Amino acid sequence: MFREIFEEELARKTVFKDPGKLLPDYVPKALVHRDEEFRQLTRVFRPAIESRVGQRVLITGSVGVGKTVLAMKFGEELAAAAKKRDMRLDFIHINCRKQRSPHMIMQELANRYLKLPPRGFSPEELLKESTRWLEKHDAYLALALDELDFFIQQNGPDLLYSLTRSGEELGALGRISLLAIARDQSFLRSLDAATQSTFMHNVVQLDRYSAEQLADIMNARVKEAFKVGVVEDDTVSLIADIAARWGDARLALELLWRAGMLADNEGTSAVTPEHARKAKAEVHPEVRKEALGELQLHEQLALLALARRLRISERAYALTGELETAYRVVCEEYGEKPRSHTQLWGYLKRAEELGVVDLRFTGKGRRGLSQKISISVPDVPVAVLEGELERLLKARSKA
Repeated sequence: MFREIFEEELARKTVFKDPGKLLPDYVPKALVHRDEEFRQLTRVFRPAIESRVGQRVLITGSVGVGKTVLAMKFGEELAAAAKKRDMRLDFIHINCRKQRSPHMIMQELANRYLKLPPRGFSPEELLKESTRWLEKHDAYLALALDELDFFIQQNGPDLLYSLTRSGEELGALGRISLLAIARDQSFLRSLDAATQSTFMHNVVQLDRYSAEQLADIMNARVKEAFKVGVVEDDTVSLIADIAARWGDARLALELLWRAGMLADNEGTSAVTPEHARKAKAEVHPEVRKEALGELQLHEQLALLALARRLRISERAYALTGELETAYRVVCEEYGEKPRSHTQLWGYLKRAEELGVVDLRFTGKGRRGLSQKISISVPDVPVAVLEGELERLLKARSKA
């Protein structure tokens, strides 16, 4: 029975070509919208290759702005550039949240070069043995310490102090370069002045991505992860708008992956905006019923019209002209006289203030600028929003 289920699932059609290309640990061949930051890192590390002098850099930014993938990609290219110049330079990335203690970090580093027992050596001894190995083999190391701010908060600055001074006792200066990765620079305050100075002069700050940048990132990954033509443009645009509130590419790619999985589960051949909304509801399941309950009658009717229009059209956005038509139909259904265009616009602004819809100019429309309207916060499936509004309107009619 279970073998039949297994074979049946493997035989099902899928929208994916390689879903692994959407996972957080995947390092793409090209980093979209991080060229300038890559160039900054290259300038910092030029002496590491040309003069074989160890370098220090701090990469900062909020969650999902590409700190880790930038460091990983740069490490790959740095090692390749060194090899091209007959220099052995290894790149090692260590997540300090996973390797929570100084000993675990130094053990992972030492394991790259030495066969040592898991116990019996202190962190300082492990670092010393690793540095000796590098010196003996005329090798260099670029060590990326990810989430270093978390680590120092938990363990103090001693490990970083040791790393920045590794080789001084052995006469092996410059063997180890450091790429520190953190949310911001605040953790530097817990370091001594000398250690602070090694990083403060070389800080690469990554800004949050805009919606347009997130769309570019997703479009690049769509080509790698999905079959041709299955992901609708509106789906990418909607996910970009959702994730742009935090500038978070990691969230955008997770939503894209979840939307694809939902499409597969439904057996459809396209990843639609509604799949994106359902994906968002899975990631942050929330229907802001209190916000919907605060809306006046015609505000609820307008929002119900919008939800129905989006559901029927299967698009991410609706124009105001389309909404006005849907609004008149809903008003007739509930026995209400439709309000004017100006009043309808006021209802939409009220809903936007409560975080229920998102209004954006498109430059389209017969009368000047129309508005493109999308379900914003709570980014729930329109069918769920539609159902909640119908419930509220039914309760209102009984009151």
